[in-house]
Amino acid sequence: MHQRYLIVAVTAVAAMLMYVDRVCFSTLIGPVQIDLGLSDRERARILGAFFFTYALFQIPVGALADRYGPRRVLSLSIAAWSLVTAGTGLVSSFAALVAVRLLLGVSEAGAYPAAAGLVKRWARPDERGKFSSAVALGGRIGGAVAPKLTAWLAVALAGVAVAGAAVGASGVNWRAVFVVYGLSGVAIAGVFWLVVRDRPPHEGPPPEAPAGGRDAPPPKPAVAPRSFASQLGVLCRSRRMWFFGGLQFCNNIPWAVLITLLPLFIQDRGVEFERVGEVQSLILFVGCGGMFLGGVLGDFVYRKLGPRRGRSLPIAALMTGGALMCATVSAAPALPVAIAALALMALFQDTAIPSVWAFAQDVGGKNVGAALGFGNMLGNFGAAASPILLTEVKLLGGWDAVFAVCAASYLVSATCGWMLDASTPVDPDDA
Repeated sequence: MHQRYLIVAVTAVAAMLMYVDRVCFSTLIGPVQIDLGLSDRERARILGAFFFTYALFQIPVGALADRYGPRRVLSLSIAAWSLVTAGTGLVSSFAALVAVRLLLGVSEAGAYPAAAGLVKRWARPDERGKFSSAVALGGRIGGAVAPKLTAWLAVALAGVAVAGAAVGASGVNWRAVFVVYGLSGVAIAGVFWLVVRDRPPHEGPPPEAPAGGRDAPPPKPAVAPRSFASQLGVLCRSRRMWFFGGLQFCNNIPWAVLITLLPLFIQDRGVEFERVGEVQSLILFVGCGGMFLGGVLGDFVYRKLGPRRGRSLPIAALMTGGALMCATVSAAPALPVAIAALALMALFQDTAIPSVWAFAQDVGGKNVGAALGFGNMLGNFGAAASPILLTEVKLLGGWDAVFAVCAASYLVSATCGWMLDASTPVDPDDA
């Protein structure tokens, strides 16, 4: 029992690190833009580059985790994204920055699909929401801590030169921050490898059928594991998986604002740069509460309503709540009201995440990593498009138009969520 919780805790710490490395970039993008002389459109493309490769490699790396085990894939992923994060502190051009952001997306792509497979192996069906929420909560805490921690580190490391490069015209030492985060991650990768195991120690092959006797059941034929192409074909032929992907594509368009364009929105409302990190952290911390609440709520509703509505109802209701909060921000209220609405939007978004993960675990069968990866892939295509699309919307209609588009995206996401059905596996071989 204690080992199960240790596995979840270490995986949550890895997720925390992943989000620190991901979200710190939005806090530092202003100084990076000044020092490298980037335009606003180049800034938007850099912010979206990470999500593009993060989306593209969700299914391949998730399938690798299904085949070779989440421990091996996650350990390598943590080490890889940490080295890429450290390398971000060495860039000196727009092209180099795009390259490291694309590499960060590749290296982080398998983290959540592999973690979902790990949770499935260590959790009972009626506690998958709770265990999934613990891992996802680690990520969200990392994202919430990152803005304030990053701002503090940039000040604390002001006199540290990286590869001979001193602090630039921005006056912020963003290079040293990336190097410190990267080296810390390499150490965490080693701890993960030492602590985590793919399966509980008592888990083994199913017991053999009783020998002899005419009442003995016939042995169940072994089913060979599917190839990656076969896995992808099963997922692409499933209507439910396209609703699952549509849900995540649409809700990631508004959610990505919180970790890409939010610092710019806060500064445009008159908040000084020194306080931007505090406001962003506050909004993201409120969302963290949703991860804990979502695990408890998701498992409770699942027990009461079963696999059909037990997964779809919480997701659809919470996405509708996100739409209402975006509409509130679009109505151009005072800054405190906008901050409160954005915090509630983060809360609704994160409360739904455990049910989203649990749906993939319910229907994924032996291919949980690939199933979650399919939804995450489409979702992160939405996140990749978000800063680019919404920057253009802002240039045309301002922030009110940006959050009106976000509200519409949430409504489409709610419709897709309502159509989810977790009562049967997607792969007939798992029935």
